[in-house]
Amino acid sequence: MLAAFVLVRRLALGGSRFRAYLAMAARHYDQRLEGECPCCGYRGRFFPEPHLAMAESCPGCGSLERQRLLALAVKRGFVSFAGCDVLHFAPDPAVERLVDEQGPARQVTGDRQPGRAQRVLNIEALDLPDAAFDRVICSHVLEHVDDRAALAEIARVLRPGGQAVIMLPIVEGWPQTYENAEIRTEPERTAHFGQYDHVRYFGADLRDRIAAAGLSLAEFTAGGEDSARYRLQRGEKVFLAAKPGRTGERI
Repeated sequence: MLAAFVLVRRLALGGSRFRAYLAMAARHYDQRLEGECPCCGYRGRFFPEPHLAMAESCPGCGSLERQRLLALAVKRGFVSFAGCDVLHFAPDPAVERLVDEQGPARQVTGDRQPGRAQRVLNIEALDLPDAAFDRVICSHVLEHVDDRAALAEIARVLRPGGQAVIMLPIVEGWPQTYENAEIRTEPERTAHFGQYDHVRYFGADLRDRIAAAGLSLAEFTAGGEDSARYRLQRGEKVFLAAKPGRTGERI
């Protein structure tokens, strides 16, 4: 009886919170100016995402800030996938479409969970040959895994002159990445790293970690006007890590 009472109480509380969210979302939607999506071309108001703090999704294609930032970086010529063999980890539809529209030679998607991509791949130990790809997309993956092992594997499968697109949560004000092997439970990880399945928050030393894998680095950050127009997270970056050598060279 007590368990049933607690369940009903929680459901009622959940309902009230959901109604409060709907009211908040309606106010948010009514007060927002129109934006533009660089992924699909939608123009209009954007929707707040209830499960992601301060996030907005595009009503046209469902893209979030990270996908729109990458699309903008492509449109500005920061990175291209045209004619490339592309390896795409933890794929999402918006970025898959973005790559396909560029006309790649091929796009291979991979994820460690079966059914989520074309291939089941462990980014820490890839079952792939050396120098097999011109581009690797690794968006919001490295905070979930052993990033040093993953970066080494990304460098290994890139061809000389190839590039890896890397996006992740980073706190630029922290000189060192924050990680703690003693933090194991989902509530602890949420409190310390921002999400239940994250194992670190990257600091400014991310650049040193990328360099340690033998990759050089360029960075793309949208300015204030672009951030407002395309509904982007202020200060978010696209990191472009390049392997030394001539572009497209097979070894």
